[in-house]
Amino acid sequence: MATQFVPTHLRSAIAVVENERDRTTTERDAFARLIHQIDSLDVSSVDLQSHHAHQPSVQTLVPPKTAGYADSQLTRVRDAYRNTVMSVSHYQEDYGDSLPESLAEEFGPEIATAVLTSDQLTPHIRDRLIDAIHEARESRHALLQGLETEHTVLKAADENLTCLGADLDGVLSTQSFHAWSDEDLATARDCLHAREADCDQLAADRQATLQEQRVPSTHHIDHEFTQYLYETLPVTYPVLTDIASLAETLRTARRGIERTLSSRNATS
Repeated sequence: MATQFVPTHLRSAIAVVENERDRTTTERDAFARLIHQIDSLDVSSVDLQSHHAHQPSVQTLVPPKTAGYADSQLTRVRDAYRNTVMSVSHYQEDYGDSLPESLAEEFGPEIATAVLTSDQLTPHIRDRLIDAIHEARESRHALLQGLETEHTVLKAADENLTCLGADLDGVLSTQSFHAWSDEDLATARDCLHAREADCDQLAADRQATLQEQRVPSTHHIDHEFTQYLYETLPVTYPVLTDIASLAETLRTARRGIERTLSSRNATS
């Protein structure tokens, strides 16, 4: 028989999570490419702050890099960031930040200032930048793990609700139960009651998950995971909303059956 209940909010949530998973994967991979590009850059052999305190011996003296060369290395850093992190297809839609804003958001103001205003790419700046890029990549990886877990939970909930809402045509479409036998009414009532109990258990399980769920390490902070994910949906808790909707549908049908049984008992 046809399924009477479709968990529409839940399926919208699945689409949201899949889209966010794709975008987060793209960002993670962009940071991985950025690490490779920055790590391959040549850097100045002496940090600016130690240059005057430690003059090299004649034997180790090498021709100093020109200002143009030093600047070109930092230009390559900035170009690499634009061509990886800022070039993901959803960047303008989701962020729209300028280069200084994006660097500060991802790596903090100190590293952003160094990348934007330093005279040369020193080993110290390069190493701190690479560490920061690793952290940004790992934050996306952690977020991906959370998204994969949520996707698994949503798919299971969709399957469960679809099953619980199936094969109810005969009950839900009936305008009157007077033609039903007492035995058929009791069987339908018990079936509906059991499905309500299953809905209650699904809701309890979801509530327990939500109590522990926070956004994994990422620049998206201070939001519950569901609020972060589902802010574009009409409901914040799509799983609970669909569970409640199905439970109410089942409850309404069961009460109709119980009224019919009570009416028969009163007149017998």
